[in-house]
Amino acid sequence: MNSPLSRGGGGQLAIAALLTLTAMIWGGTFAAGKLAAREAAPLAAAFWRFVLAALILVPQLRLTQKSLAPKAYRPSTWGLLFLSGLTGLALYNFFFVKGLALTGAGRGAVIVTINPVFIYLGSALFFREKITLARLAGVSLALLGTLIVVSAGDPGALLDGRFNLGDLFMLGCVASWSAYSLIGKLLMGRLTPLAANAWSTLFAIAALLPPLLASGELSEAWNGYSAATWLSLAFLGIFGSALGFTFFFKGILVLGPHKAAIFISLVPFFGVLAGAWIHGEALEASTFVGLAFSLMGIAIVQKH
Repeated sequence: MNSPLSRGGGGQLAIAALLTLTAMIWGGTFAAGKLAAREAAPLAAAFWRFVLAALILVPQLRLTQKSLAPKAYRPSTWGLLFLSGLTGLALYNFFFVKGLALTGAGRGAVIVTINPVFIYLGSALFFREKITLARLAGVSLALLGTLIVVSAGDPGALLDGRFNLGDLFMLGCVASWSAYSLIGKLLMGRLTPLAANAWSTLFAIAALLPPLLASGELSEAWNGYSAATWLSLAFLGIFGSALGFTFFFKGILVLGPHKAAIFISLVPFFGVLAGAWIHGEALEASTFVGLAFSLMGIAIVQKH
């Protein structure tokens, strides 16, 4: 029995649509995360997000392959899976939470949106992807579009002021997500997107559990999260992680890490839309101007 998520094929247009859907889902996680944060401590929210994701991913993986851990998995594959869960899930969430506690959300968003640049450079360094002026122009346009969205039309204002400790944590987000994307490229030569996501999620849970047990934050869930908090965590786990990360791995498999990563530039646009819809936040015309730049950048990168 094969799931569509377990197969490696798929046309580039279909994958582009899937990655756009992923950006839409991840944009929605900001609004869901804001709801969950009213009651759930940050690391506890991340832990429950991945637990709920695992409840979807592990049974699905068991249905699509004879064993959860085939003997064909080499020790190096297990090492890559551990690093994948540690970098893109556990460490990314740690840096994200710590960074936003010490710096502005706008500054944090600007810093994180340089991810495609570093993934592109990493792809060129480690996988010998060709660096071309057209691709650099596409990445730059997508980045500019993101800056316009998160700054409400005034990108220069976002980086006013001195660089602070929170900004360094946000750079940790960039480093961890870039590493995760490049590790994903190696994993896609060895196992399916579904298997990579499932095992990365399980390793992330294992990495988060010790500090959570030490902090005592896990007990808060049993003291009575509201239905809204559990629904938010369910969206984060089922859609943000179980589906979103599997789709992203599939994008890496078909397009490569730098072409998949460029779709991240759409996340702030969908995040702004979700914030306006769910939290009543203001929606600026600059949001749609930024989207136009991001779409042009994506089109250029996908073409070249």
